[in-house]
Amino acid sequence: MCTKAGSSPFQSAELLKIPAFTKLFRDAFPEEAAEADTKKDLTILVNEQTVFRATASFLRTVVTRATPFDKFLAGDNAAMTPSQLRGAQLFFTKAQDGGAGCAGCHSGPMLNKQTNDPDVAGIGQFVEENFFNVGIGDHPVQALNAEARGHGTAYHAEDTGREEVTHKPSDLFKFRSMTLRQLKDARGFFHSGSFTKVRDVVSYFNDGIPADPTAGAAATLEPRFTYPRGNGTERGLGLTASQIDDLAEFLENGLYDPSFVTTFQPTVDDLAFSTKRPDLAALGAKDGLMLSGLAIDDNDPLARRDQGLEFLDVTAQAKVTLSSSSGQQDAWVITNTSSSVIDTHLLVIVTGLPAGVTISNASSKTKSGEPYFRVFLPNGVMNPGQSIGVNVVRSGGSSGSYTFKLSSGQGKP
Repeated sequence: MCTKAGSSPFQSAELLKIPAFTKLFRDAFPEEAAEADTKKDLTILVNEQTVFRATASFLRTVVTRATPFDKFLAGDNAAMTPSQLRGAQLFFTKAQDGGAGCAGCHSGPMLNKQTNDPDVAGIGQFVEENFFNVGIGDHPVQALNAEARGHGTAYHAEDTGREEVTHKPSDLFKFRSMTLRQLKDARGFFHSGSFTKVRDVVSYFNDGIPADPTAGAAATLEPRFTYPRGNGTERGLGLTASQIDDLAEFLENGLYDPSFVTTFQPTVDDLAFSTKRPDLAALGAKDGLMLSGLAIDDNDPLARRDQGLEFLDVTAQAKVTLSSSSGQQDAWVITNTSSSVIDTHLLVIVTGLPAGVTISNASSKTKSGEPYFRVFLPNGVMNPGQSIGVNVVRSGGSSGSYTFKLSSGQGKP
């Protein structure tokens, strides 16, 4: 985040290139918009500060409310399974009393606060005590990076956590206590991402043994991680295998809302700018597309083809041969002659049709008016050497009066 309005780092500079986004920023930040107009400087309106504030406002709305746990709290006693109920009891029971004591660091609506954090009561105070050192170092790949830079085998965790911001030794290797909701969709846990299963995380806390020797040797190592049952006790939580299973089940499924996965995915109706936001449509927003024109999720070439934003010409990857021709029907065979797969949909576009010749069985027409066939490939791919047939029904002309262009992608070419 930049320290002053008016600067144009990469992100805000890209947003300024899209007039519809500028309009939305005007709606959200009228005071900044007025100042930007007065000084004729739009970076006063769209900058890292306003982008950060807009993002923070959105993130505050990203709260699950229909998990089995939420339904249970609302009075539905059958919402959670017996295993999830046992896991929840372990979650909220102190380690000294035979539980897991998770609520000590994961309390409040989002399960990311300490029980004595004023923010749990809605005051909103930022509390430094919500940062902990639980003995996690960097991802193993970072060790390889360190070795490549000549650090040798004396590797130590390079990410020192909160200390990198505050420069206080008391914050060494401390990281923010995060929400435990929707963990089922996660693919990596802890800041290092080195744990890939919820149960493994529970087992890690149950053992109470630091994964990284350097972070584990620091004076900031959290005793609630190493000896959660108190001084003079054995390390870890002392849970049985079945208790670990129950706690993992509660975390993974009891706090998971399947409907939340698509809650924030834009729908066709959301992107109907011509009817819902004609002001944005007038600034270039196109129905069915994001304001940026980019893919909704990842913007890699495959994702863009999957969403119909672009198409890959694969004509050179295949050979088209006439299998048979009878009357007005031509049977063609398309073979992948390359060493690469042809993926998503195969769009067989008929080109070079003479005047007066039409194709009656085409799937549709391209934006330029050429008929095309949409071929749904088996399992979404045509492997090297694989063939697929296409029958063309024409009125007039002959099998040699037209050619094909082959494209990979979805949507209308």
